[in-house]
Amino acid sequence: MEFSVVIPIYHTASNSIKHIQSVIAALQNKYTTFEIIFIIDNNYVSANVQELFLLEMKYKCIKVHQLNKNYGQQFATLCGYYLASGDYILTVDEDMTHYIPLACKTKAYTIYDVYYFYYNKDLMYESDIRKKLSNIYKSIIMKVVNLKRSSTFRIISQSLRDKLISNKHIYWNIDVSIFNNTNSIGSEEIEHIDFSDNNSAYNYKKLFQMAFEIAYEHNTIFMNLIFAMVPAIIYFWKYHDTMRTTVVYIFFAVLITSIFVGLKILSPSTTSKIKKALKQKTI
Repeated sequence: MEFSVVIPIYHTASNSIKHIQSVIAALQNKYTTFEIIFIIDNNYVSANVQELFLLEMKYKCIKVHQLNKNYGQQFATLCGYYLASGDYILTVDEDMTHYIPLACKTKAYTIYDVYYFYYNKDLMYESDIRKKLSNIYKSIIMKVVNLKRSSTFRIISQSLRDKLISNKHIYWNIDVSIFNNTNSIGSEEIEHIDFSDNNSAYNYKKLFQMAFEIAYEHNTIFMNLIFAMVPAIIYFWKYHDTMRTTVVYIFFAVLITSIFVGLKILSPSTTSKIKKALKQKTI
């Protein structure tokens, strides 16, 4: 198959339902064979999301899969990668469905392992507080993780997909995994966007959780060394003994790292987790 599109869904599919005909028309004009895979990242299916199953019956190119609980956008996207058959696989947030035809206007992605369509996120924020927090978040992540400019609107090659789902993870962040597996990265900017942060399913709790997971996924040892400082600081505050505090710090750094390494070794493979997460379809 030439091309796959993966769209993770949480609680709404309004944009996908609204624009699906124009998306299919654009894909038909460029590709002989393609598929659109919706991953419902929720055990509960709202009436709005339920309409996707009607689209699946109407269009042969549409496939709808549901996860057995809410795992988060990153893992839901990995599930879509696992199911995709295309030589190239596009992923996009549900609120950006109508931008999919932009990918049909270029062939540049064929010379890269991953090709990003990014945009100025400052333009989408209606809340000044959220805009400032987002900029602080991006600044910290860029410095700590050295995460390059990226976007959830991306096209990856099948060979890169195979690498991503073969790796073991405690936390999943697709962009961290991408940058750890390839330097063949292309991009272009979407100059005009017509959606706001009100369309986003992310709240502050999810953003902080994602920042933690990105940092831990990128440099586990560094994060363990930071966490080991907490008991060391408490010990020093109580006993004011520098030498013993150093011993406490080393002990907890080794302990936390050993626990994390053990969890990763004992953890099932990513493909096993994906298979377990995918809810069996009823006929």
